[in-house]
This record gives sequence, C-alpha cells and structure tokens, in this order.
Amino acid sequence: METHIEPAAITPCQVKVASFNLFNYIEPPFAYYDFENIYSSEQWAKKQAWITNFLTQHQPDIIGFQEVFSPHSLAALAREAGLKHFAVVDQPTVVDDFIYRDPVVAIASKFAFEEVISIEVDKAYAQGLGLIDGFSYSRKPLRATVVLPDIGHCDIYVVHFKSKRASVDELPPQVTANLEQPASANFGELLGRNVLGQWASSIQRGSEAALLFHSMMLRRVQTGNAMMLMGDFNDDLGSALLSLLTTAELRFEKFGFGELASYPLADAYTLFCCNRADNSAEQTASNTNTNRPPTHYYGAQGNVLDYILLSQDFNPRFHTSTAEVTHYHTEDRHLINPQYERDSHSTDHAPVVCTICSRC
Repeated sequence: METHIEPAAITPCQVKVASFNLFNYIEPPFAYYDFENIYSSEQWAKKQAWITNFLTQHQPDIIGFQEVFSPHSLAALAREAGLKHFAVVDQPTVVDDFIYRDPVVAIASKFAFEEVISIEVDKAYAQGLGLIDGFSYSRKPLRATVVLPDIGHCDIYVVHFKSKRASVDELPPQVTANLEQPASANFGELLGRNVLGQWASSIQRGSEAALLFHSMMLRRVQTGNAMMLMGDFNDDLGSALLSLLTTAELRFEKFGFGELASYPLADAYTLFCCNRADNSAEQTASNTNTNRPPTHYYGAQGNVLDYILLSQDFNPRFHTSTAEVTHYHTEDRHLINPQYERDSHSTDHAPVVCTICSRC
C-alpha cells in the first residue's frame, strides 16, 4: 500500500529590527552636559519604564540605540527584555568626574554577535577629500555581524551622524565689538559665524556618510554579507548630503555588467511601501512616502531623521533577495499626543521598527 506523506510546512523566519534615539540616557547621579542635568530617582524610573514598555510592546530582535551615556544600565535593561547580546565600541567623555558628554551608540540583539567592531575613518581617503588631519566620526559607528535564520550572515551598522547644530569650535575667535557701537552692531558677524558653523556641521555629517558608505561597500565586496544601516541620521535621507547612501548610479555603469544592482541600500520604509503596493491595489511607494510620519519635531516642523536602510537582499524585486519588509512602524504617540504621566521622560525622537520575513 502506497503511503502518502504530506510535505512539511515551511514557516518563514521573521525578524524585527528597530532604531531608537534614547535622548540623554544617563543613570543618576551622573549628569549630561551640565551639572544641573541629573535625573531624580522618579524621573529615571519613568525613563526606564518607557523604554521597557517599548521593548515589551514591539519585541525587537535587533535594536540600535543612540545617545547612550550609561551602557551598563542599558545592557541590563535589554537583557530583561530578552536581548541578551549587547555591545558598544566607544565610551562617552567624562568631565569633572560626573558630567558626561559625547554619548555613544549601542546595539542589543537576540542573535549572537560573530564580530563587533568600531568603524574607523580611512585616513588616506579623508585626506583625499581635503578633510583636516585627525578627522573622525562625531560618534563612532559600530558594526555587528550576526547570522539570521534563512538569510545568513548580516552586517548591522549603527550610526548617529553629526547634527545640524552649528559647529563653531574650530572657527577663529569672534571679532571684538566696537565699544562705541551698540551691541546689536555685532549681529552681522554672529549671523556670518552661524552660517559657517552650520556649514561645518554639514561638512562633518556628509563626510561621515560618504566615508561610512565606502567602508560598507568594501565590506560587501569582501564578504557578500547582507547589510543593515540604522540610526539617527540628523537629516532627510533625500538631502544632498545623505542621498549618496541610497545611490544606485555609476558614471560608467556599462562596465558593471549588472553587478552594480546588488550594492545600493534601500530605505526599509520604501521597501515596505513597494511590497504593499505589489500585493494590493494601494498607492505606489512614491505617493505613500508623502504620508510618512516624522520621527522628530523642531517646533511645529516635523522631519524624518531616523532610518533603517537595507541591502538588496531584503528587496523582493531583486532577483537574488532572500527576505522582504512586511511591516514598518513609527512609534510617535509620545510626540503627537503626549501624556505627562506616561511620556514626560521618554525621548524626543520616534523609534522606528520594521519587520523582515525570509522568502523561503
């Protein structure tokens, strides 16, 4: 008698990835930037509870953090949420024993790290770009390599690019105002210095993005690993400074013989919109992007500053992709409808979460 065996059901692997700017995560009695900036026990407990609630609700498998002053406290909190693998590659600067500045990035994961390294500036390329000797990242990026089920090795980069805040530390001293003129007579120079400071920040941010992208491409060539880049970019992805991160153009592409297609990065939100459009009659990604929730507000102006970028391994339209983005969420309730008891010590950014499913 012939035996009929039902084929085993194949369950796609699902991975949740998140990026979270914690906004001055520092355990008391330490202070951030100024001796007055110390959380009380109650404030610290509320901040810890907010982060814990986020992790419990969304249950990310991998999460990149920015603005970390107290990595040991964050590691313990992450472990309690099931993220037992935690890493940082740098440490904040300590001033006067208890005042901290220069926060660092961190990563927590349910998957073991095969390797964790800091990304250093390639001095030869920095010099070739005309940057100052000793140029470095404003916050040192990290790369963690993990093995994802059904997907394989994946290099995860966590960043916090230089902000738009005017950087005037390297500018010459301000010209002393003419004592015979009213104080307002110096506003012209202040305006000029502010423009120079903003441009200095732009040079820093754009150079960081370009140098990191080059490092990522070299790594991709060497290993062929899938890639994720997540963090607070401090600028719109479509800006002149950051659009290079998703560039898909090469001046002499005809010599690429199609290989170029495997290298560009793509915004996880855009991949989600494209995937949804492919599977329904909904709007295309270009139209849907206009409704994208901001991740940060400056006054009443909302901006998307926090991103998760993915290699073509996660793009179902790429012929060798192994996974796709099936969901994308911006946790912005505390920004658009805050409640003091719940959100008073949360964060000034909206964490972003995407769900990735293997295409096995």
